[in-house]
This record gives sequence, C-alpha cells and structure tokens, in this order.
Amino acid sequence: MPLYVKMDQKEWVQGDYTDSTTYDLSGTIYRDNRLSTAETSLDTFTGELRLIDANDGSPLYTTTQNLTLNSDGTFLVKFSEGTSPSLHGMLKVRLRCTVSGSRLTAIGVNGSDEVYFEFD
Repeated sequence: MPLYVKMDQKEWVQGDYTDSTTYDLSGTIYRDNRLSTAETSLDTFTGELRLIDANDGSPLYTTTQNLTLNSDGTFLVKFSEGTSPSLHGMLKVRLRCTVSGSRLTAIGVNGSDEVYFEFD
C-alpha cells in the first residue's frame, strides 16, 4: 500500500531557526491518492525524511533527526542550525515510514510534495 504526502508549505527558507513554526516543514500523510484519508497510525512508524531533486529524482538529503510523526497523520520537521540542509531549488519531499520490518514510502501526487528551498 503506497502512502501519499501533502506539504503544508510550498517554500522553505534556510537560516531561520526561531521558535516560530513559519520555517518548519510540515504536512500530512494520506492513505489514498485523492488525499482524503489520513494515515492515522503514523505515530507507530519510524520516519526518515528524504529530499529529492525534482528534475532527475536524485536524493540530495536524508535525515531521521527532528522528525515527528503524529497519530492524526501529520508530521513536522523542525530544523536547527546544525541539522539544516544547504540546498537551493525545487525539491520533492519523501517520507520513508518503517514499522515491524515493513517499509512504506510516502510519495507526492500532482505536486503535493514539492517545496522550493531558498538558500540565502
């Protein structure tokens, strides 16, 4: 069963590490490609964030740090100064979710996983 990711924001600016959620990455993982049924057992998974080049699909950044998976299907990535990616351009967000030997990857549909990363 594939999962689908929908980002809450379309732009992320590196270098702002305030306590504000303005520059955190967040979104929802859905069970269906219409993005109507959230994955409600997400908090039982271990997560890995992957940032992928939107043009050629090559992996650019992977981390398990500062990633929170919630029981309502939402997730939050709160970067800090030492854990922030140094990237620029249009990227796709993938979440790899692992539980009890099973692994699922949340992919995007119709651009729902695309975020423009601004490196200032």
